[in-house]
Amino acid sequence: MNISRIKMLFFIFAGLLLPTETTAADSEEKSSDNSRQIPFLQENIILDGKLDETGWKKAQSYRLAYATEPFENIQAPVDTRVYVFESGDTLYVGFIARDPEPEKIRAYLRDRDKVWQDDLVGLKLDTYGTQKLAYHFYVNASGVQIDTIESELSDSLRDDWDANWQSATARTQQGYTAEFAIPLKSMNFSEKDGDKHWRLEFLRWYPREVKYRLSHIAVDRNNSCSLCRLVPVQGFANTPGSDTLTIFPSAVSSYSEKKPSLTDQNWQSSQDWELGADISWQITSDDLLSATINPDFSQIEADSAQLSLNNNFSLFFPEKRRFFLENQSYFDSMYSLVHTRNIVEPDVGVKYTSRKDQHTLAVLLANDQATHLRIPGNLNSSTTKIGEESINGALRYRYDFDDDASIGVLSTVRQASNYHNYLLSVDSKYRFTESTTMRWHLLNSSSEYPWQLAGQLCSGCSNESSLRAPGDKSLTGSAWQIELDHTARNWWLYGQYKQNGEDFRADLGSEDKADYKFYQGKSGYVLYERSIWNKLEFWAGYSKETNINNELLANNTEIQFNLHGPMQSRISTGAGKQKKAGLRYDKNSTKITGNTPLFDLDFAFIYGEFRPAQSIFLSTLLRKSDTIDYANNRLARQFYWQPIVQWDVNQHFYFKMTYTYEDLDSGGDNLYIARLADIRANYQFSAASKLRFSAIHNNLSFNPGNYIHGRDQGFQSLGSQLVYSYRFNALSTFYLGYSSNAVETDQLGKLVQQERNLFTKLTLSF
Repeated sequence: MNISRIKMLFFIFAGLLLPTETTAADSEEKSSDNSRQIPFLQENIILDGKLDETGWKKAQSYRLAYATEPFENIQAPVDTRVYVFESGDTLYVGFIARDPEPEKIRAYLRDRDKVWQDDLVGLKLDTYGTQKLAYHFYVNASGVQIDTIESELSDSLRDDWDANWQSATARTQQGYTAEFAIPLKSMNFSEKDGDKHWRLEFLRWYPREVKYRLSHIAVDRNNSCSLCRLVPVQGFANTPGSDTLTIFPSAVSSYSEKKPSLTDQNWQSSQDWELGADISWQITSDDLLSATINPDFSQIEADSAQLSLNNNFSLFFPEKRRFFLENQSYFDSMYSLVHTRNIVEPDVGVKYTSRKDQHTLAVLLANDQATHLRIPGNLNSSTTKIGEESINGALRYRYDFDDDASIGVLSTVRQASNYHNYLLSVDSKYRFTESTTMRWHLLNSSSEYPWQLAGQLCSGCSNESSLRAPGDKSLTGSAWQIELDHTARNWWLYGQYKQNGEDFRADLGSEDKADYKFYQGKSGYVLYERSIWNKLEFWAGYSKETNINNELLANNTEIQFNLHGPMQSRISTGAGKQKKAGLRYDKNSTKITGNTPLFDLDFAFIYGEFRPAQSIFLSTLLRKSDTIDYANNRLARQFYWQPIVQWDVNQHFYFKMTYTYEDLDSGGDNLYIARLADIRANYQFSAASKLRFSAIHNNLSFNPGNYIHGRDQGFQSLGSQLVYSYRFNALSTFYLGYSSNAVETDQLGKLVQQERNLFTKLTLSF
């Protein structure tokens, strides 16, 4: 049976749902090949940003003629020229970015990947030409680099990927110029003999009254696949095979002081040294074998502050360790099945990733000194810990039939002496037309837990049989999800169905829901204008959540209106109605019962953001709604306000404050008021050197008499961090920092420092 018949059988049921329509223009576009040759030149380029070497005159040239955002393929307001060639092992790109008002160029000195709002030039590069993944490289006029990976499967950009590439910029009376030298070994690609067929797009971001996106490609807004818009190029026939071994040793030392108790005046001190290393062996340009030994998990940058009051589900925190981030997108699927931050204390890990022709493979294996678990449910989730070392593994394989269809398999394993969670899943994506895509995912899991956890294996599930008695600790469950997405120029439609069985577990991922069904449908209309507003959108949607027995958990009807306009502004407002289930316990006890109260809830919000000046960004979110007081399992009223201020004080100094205010009233009286302030300030001495300060202040005021079981009247905490860092290159950094934490309780009556740390970290690459 040939590939086309396999594909036909695999997607025949999808064809019954939607007709596939191909126009003559589509056929012509797919059959034609407008590839341009990237010339091979052995030229000596001095990276000074000036483009004055003779090699640039022999390069392939492009003009960024179109403004594709916020307007649709209008003539670019400024002239931008691009020159590109390759030398076998390096891709050279030069930009001449002219500007009639060069004094308005926005180009701050900031840390790597933190200048998205500046004037930028760069490119997107699909090194396989399969429209599945692209590398992004940008630089602002002050030479600060951005590099990211765009994944078609997750429809996201990840700027946690860093590559070692060089760039230089120069300011001129007509604007600025830039030169890139990108080692080809920093990317994955096929090593087939002869010319390689890649896809690319050259871009310039030009933020003024609106933020223009300039490109050499006219964008078709009826094509919802951004990577499909990249145009083909060919060349790179002389690219040498890659066989590179890179070692990233790291050393972390810390001196800590901590009080045994908050009322104790004495400090207990400790010193710690940690040595570790990451090792990457680029076997070929599309095969990478990497390993880690004692990876560092120190919080060099504090996590963003999050409120967890009146929230029944576990908070999510992103991964930050280099080993786990490398080629992380290879594990992407509809479900979050590989969230490596669950591997908290590994001693050693190994990973292999490969892309060859239509095949993509990724394998991960790591130990963990303890096993941290999410306990899922349909109304709440929780976390727990098994004090045993575990083995953690993931395997992902994906086969691309062509540009439009793919199928994948993903399996994960977590195992300790009295515990295991095995998961196997199959997923697929099929693109019917340029505007319409369907995805589905089937999963099955088998788990066994220590008897000590038997009473908490399903957090808040409706079926009392889920509360396992000691000895009954084996769970086998399934899940599945399907979604349909149609995105055209002026309207879009999205539908989704998701079902997680009561005994389904994905312990290596971040799935919070079990005993759960979810239905969703949304549709919107989009209008593009060249007036004071450049984009107007209206959408309406309905969603419903039930347990496996079809008992209602929540339904939601919502409408929303979005405007994009001058001063890079955006206004969103919406309102809706909900019916939502409370918790399953009697309000006078914590005993779980079969009775689930339902509450009728109304909500409305307004969000706005704009730049009143080039250096200032302001935003605010206001929400007023009915909600559930989960502490007392009754109806409540919530007022939520979150303003954000970002200020580029000058080229070196940056300040940001996020303030969150939440007021909850319940039972005719106030229940609590939460105030959370997250302050960040950076002073950038150069593109490589900076001093960073952060402070997070959490101030909670409670009304103890309005809680059934009572509680303290208040709580405060203050965490602060001061860190100096120096980047030798993208992968080598030195840190020196100090952090402290203080808390206040009713008993203390004031903020008392309980912990302080002095630390240093050095990461190198060889």
